[in-house]
Amino acid sequence: MEGLRFSRRTIIAAVEAMEGMFTHAMLTRFLLKLDAGLNARCDSGSLTDRFNHVIKFFDEEPGRRLEDGDLLWDRFVEEVVSQLPPNEPRYPGEEPPYVLPTAAAFLRAIERDGFTVSRGVLRRALPVDIGLPAAQSEIDRLLDKHGLVVPKGQLVQAIDAHARGNWAGANGQFRPFLEGLLDEISARLDPPVGEPLHGHASRAKLASIGFLRRDLNEWDDDGRGFINGLMNRLHPEGPHPGLSGDQDSTFRLHVVLLTARLLLARFDTWERA
Repeated sequence: MEGLRFSRRTIIAAVEAMEGMFTHAMLTRFLLKLDAGLNARCDSGSLTDRFNHVIKFFDEEPGRRLEDGDLLWDRFVEEVVSQLPPNEPRYPGEEPPYVLPTAAAFLRAIERDGFTVSRGVLRRALPVDIGLPAAQSEIDRLLDKHGLVVPKGQLVQAIDAHARGNWAGANGQFRPFLEGLLDEISARLDPPVGEPLHGHASRAKLASIGFLRRDLNEWDDDGRGFINGLMNRLHPEGPHPGLSGDQDSTFRLHVVLLTARLLLARFDTWERA
């Protein structure tokens, strides 16, 4: 799904949030205005059935575009954003409005894709589009391709915990995922004679064979490299990190995804001896 602004999780979260906002008539009008073909596919059954058909349609045609060239599924996300109640106080002391659980899940999903909602407007959380949905899709593909089952399970747990707003649970999986991924890569690129290397030892081995590049400051024996610092940042309080908020947990998720994509792409093309 290269080139999509939003991941499959976000599209599904948008559809689920819309289900709590729309009647049959509202859904029909929305679909007719967007794409008559989509409405024809989603015009029968209960309201839940119709929204299930929408998800199936996305899976079949994730790159479907409208007459004006915009991606169909971007409009779903934008429509939900326009329907959300204010998520920021309009005056000091105002209590936050009640938000449906599906709407809260949608907000967490778009944060994972690098967006936020501010006063009813969709904004990038970062100054440029760094392609987070494409990064996650590529990570999944490469983990499957190379049979990296344990790291993939840890990443799935981290993303699922983040989707539920369980920040501590998500944080508790980010470092094990990245650490386990590097352990696996180390064992495959330079199989140990005895017991497999773990943690710092496996990362030092990857630096010694040039996989972690010293010239790019990815690794430093004195602990000042990017990977050294990232491992410390992911668990600033040791192996049992405390609670954090959504912004901190989302930051950890973003940096882990981008780093893992780089490392997996390098591993995928590494010249095996």
